[in-house]
Amino acid sequence: MEIIIIYLSFKKKLMKHILLSALILLGISATSFAQNLPVDAGTGKITYLEVVDATGVKPVDLTKVVKDWATKQGFTLKEEAGDKLVYDASTSVDYPNINGSGTEKSLVTFSLSIFIKDGKYRYIATDFVHAGDIKVKASGGKLENVSPECGATKMTSKSWVMIKNKTNSNLVALTGDLKRVVKEFQNDPANKSDW
Repeated sequence: MEIIIIYLSFKKKLMKHILLSALILLGISATSFAQNLPVDAGTGKITYLEVVDATGVKPVDLTKVVKDWATKQGFTLKEEAGDKLVYDASTSVDYPNINGSGTEKSLVTFSLSIFIKDGKYRYIATDFVHAGDIKVKASGGKLENVSPECGATKMTSKSWVMIKNKTNSNLVALTGDLKRVVKEFQNDPANKSDW
């Protein structure tokens, strides 16, 4: 009888450990899947990169289209050299504050480089940093960080994941808008020289 009681006690503890381990793994995997950002294998940085077709558009015209688009986005031209434009850029994100009673508004800054050639361009967005509210002192820092630099007392892990997800959504929309603007210029009959 005593052996059965010991066995049942052991089995109960084992089941608790298995259940706890499963919950921890589930939490880690949910956080991992929620942070669906493209990371460059070489640099370890979050990087959005694509070569986009702009057949028929001259580099000088493409440069003007990109500059006009970036100005409308509120980006600051940091460097211009030949076929390269580099911008200091940002996107706004909001997330629940630490006590869940309101919303914090903040920016994620990044570098946007656009390389232009005859009939195509390539964009690279990288160096993403969450710059939170100065009053709250809730700056998450580099988006590659697993947890925010400001710590759990200023920002929850759920909010940190939300910031990353919103940044991803914003970047997909932003790069999609750049492609749309270039495609509109490319398809505009007034811009065609082969008539």
